[in-house]
Amino acid sequence: MHPDITGILRAIPSDARRSLSLRRQGSSCAEFSTGENGTQLTSLSLLGLSALLPLLFIAQNARADAEDLLSVTTSIAVKHDDNLFRLADDAQPPATLGTTQKSDDITTAALTLKLGKSYSLQRFELEASLIDHRYKTFEHLNFTAHNYAAAWRWSLTPRLHGNLSSDRKEALNSFSDYTGYNIRNLRTEENQRFDAVFEASAAWHLLGGIAQSTRTNSEEFLEEGDTRLNSAEAGLRHVFRSGSSLTYTARQGRGEFINLSQPVASSLLDNRFEQSENEIQLVWPVTAKTALDARMTRISRTHAHFESRDYSGITGKIGVKWSISEKSTLSASLARELDSFQSLSSSYISTDRLTLSPSWQISAKTALRGQLDYAKRDYRGTVSAAPDDRADSVRRAMLALEWQPLRELTVSASLQNESRSSNQAGLDYDSTTAGISAQLNF
Repeated sequence: MHPDITGILRAIPSDARRSLSLRRQGSSCAEFSTGENGTQLTSLSLLGLSALLPLLFIAQNARADAEDLLSVTTSIAVKHDDNLFRLADDAQPPATLGTTQKSDDITTAALTLKLGKSYSLQRFELEASLIDHRYKTFEHLNFTAHNYAAAWRWSLTPRLHGNLSSDRKEALNSFSDYTGYNIRNLRTEENQRFDAVFEASAAWHLLGGIAQSTRTNSEEFLEEGDTRLNSAEAGLRHVFRSGSSLTYTARQGRGEFINLSQPVASSLLDNRFEQSENEIQLVWPVTAKTALDARMTRISRTHAHFESRDYSGITGKIGVKWSISEKSTLSASLARELDSFQSLSSSYISTDRLTLSPSWQISAKTALRGQLDYAKRDYRGTVSAAPDDRADSVRRAMLALEWQPLRELTVSASLQNESRSSNQAGLDYDSTTAGISAQLNF
């Protein structure tokens, strides 16, 4: 860092209690020329990141501790996916791809910068990243993600505080639902939020906030179209002496499908909707080794022109984390989700999900982590005269081994299997992914 900038930043006092964070997961700190279609860059960005490593080794005094003003993280990962497009066993990629190969090797390089400093009752944090994805065979999928997140944990008084935040995340649409195999379709999600908490007493807190959430696709994806949702919320929280809390929040939003200028009658696709939510959340430290977090929400979405697209129901999640010993933990959760998915045969998806996540710290430098996930997905709200009542079951198992030979260096290897079975022909698939990665922190 330039010495003048360092001097200015060090002059800021560090007596704050709240924080402002700007995170940029997968965002670029440099601009690369990729040609008109964005696919000509292959290894240039990786070489650029590698060239930074000697300079980063020199900057050892900028290690990433909690109170550090600046930290730098670089990583590189290589993984092999034996069924990239999530095709059935007897299915072949379209002829336009020019190959019958289903697998690919993906190299991902990342550079992340974090900046944070406290000032009076405020704290400011910044995180910016670049994540570059390169596909060995299907090069048309190459992309460099530019993501960010920003938040100001503001405080006017110790009893009146809140957050002002903004974030952006970019990723390739999963081929489990998107079938444009010869098109790179990137999904970008952006969120802006302002919220406040007034601690009327030690036990009772008043909550309020406004938010905007935007989701766009770089290519048309009708089932999960581009949307923008503006919402406002108010709530009440009771904090118990034990450390538990019970919160009620009422949320009202108005949304629009921003890629549609008018309703599409042939597909019954609407251009706007309203959404209301009533939510109860319980946070309960049951024992010194066990914590429970439960949330239940009644959600209702109504569309402006096509009532057949409306849906409502109960969503929620109950999660338990159990510290079995000093070296092992087990997290478990059970969730119900409702998500819009608009086709002629469905308007939304109801998902019931069970997740188990064990973790074992084998030694001070080695850890073993796993995850088992089972989800049952029902496609509901058909607008077709001949509904197909699609139902899927998705199973996912992951195992990862982490090794930290140095404080600044973490090496990991992972193996994951994912499979889907469906009552609709051609939608079953099985995919295995194996990878290895290295992360360097300063």
